[in-house]
Amino acid sequence: MDSRFARNDRGCHSERSKEQLLPAMFPQHFAGGAIIRYTQFARGQIVRGKRERIFVFARTGIGDIVYTIPALRAIRRRFPEAHITIEAGERGHSLLRYCPYVDEVWVRIRPRGLRGKLLSIWNLYKGQFDRAVILDRSDEKTLHTYLARIPERYGVRKKLFGRLLTASVEWDPNAHDMNDHFRKVVELLGCDTSDWRLELFPDPKAYQSLPEKLAQSGWNGERPLVGINPGASSPERQWLPERYAQVADALQQEGVRIVLLGGAGDIPLAETIRGAMHTVPLMLTGKLSLDELIVAIGGLDALISGDTGPAHLAAAVGTPVVGLYGATPARRYGPVGEKHIIIDKSTLSGCAAGRSTDLHSCMAAIESAEVLNAARMLIQHARIAEALPS
Repeated sequence: MDSRFARNDRGCHSERSKEQLLPAMFPQHFAGGAIIRYTQFARGQIVRGKRERIFVFARTGIGDIVYTIPALRAIRRRFPEAHITIEAGERGHSLLRYCPYVDEVWVRIRPRGLRGKLLSIWNLYKGQFDRAVILDRSDEKTLHTYLARIPERYGVRKKLFGRLLTASVEWDPNAHDMNDHFRKVVELLGCDTSDWRLELFPDPKAYQSLPEKLAQSGWNGERPLVGINPGASSPERQWLPERYAQVADALQQEGVRIVLLGGAGDIPLAETIRGAMHTVPLMLTGKLSLDELIVAIGGLDALISGDTGPAHLAAAVGTPVVGLYGATPARRYGPVGEKHIIIDKSTLSGCAAGRSTDLHSCMAAIESAEVLNAARMLIQHARIAEALPS
């Protein structure tokens, strides 16, 4: 097995032992099925008769959870004996399954409707939480924590219900929407945020299952290995498939191995790219679990991606990204880190504000040559790093 896909490589690990990372999971529906809850760890002793209970509201997406984990680590270090519960969405909650900083994960099930929202408030009230940390700009979540009578409520202030927060930070339209705001919110609790590195905790089984899937796709250990993640949560964030094909062909003709990634919903797009290519890529789109995707990205020499979760997964595991942005500004939504190359056309008229008459044209402004040159630079950096003595 290629050592780059081994566990503990390039940041895909926790400082805790394997035994501590394997939780006793007991999924159960409660309160009418509005939320699924599972328990992570039994932690600590009761302090002064009662462990402090902290509730964290997280956003829905995969990228959102990537930047939530440093916040959870800071909270855990500030409150080492507290019982920490986090609520996350259906897409991103599995990133928290092996996270050692939380005791309990609640999964939001949508659509919830009015009944689901009332049940959510009731669950918060029954939880008897002492603090609520809202890592979201949602007025609804602020209102829920207030109605649930959680004494201390921290979050990003907005006009509607910002006054219901007991401590808050201003929303900064020029800041990174997740990384910067989350950091400022947890600082309100007195957390030390000097250690704000990204980290992920994939299922240990993914390190055993991924190599077999790579081999089945036709990979024989060739390097450099570059991933392409063509999908995005909305079509206007996707780059043109024919241009992905041009870049992939050019790189493979130079000796680079290309692997197409993404979820099951990205299969038609990946098939379009493969059909437009003159060379044959590795095809793993729709074939990997999220945990396997994390391990796969961690073993790449570079990832080419638009504004989507895998770009942030790459940042968390130390893989450089060629980031393609047009419909959204990279300064607010791009992967953090210094070794990425970001191609950002959101500065074109109307693009960043979503006012362009055709947001697809914002991504279409990215030329194949720009992406190809950026990928070549990252590959060259990877080759130099590989040649250096360890």
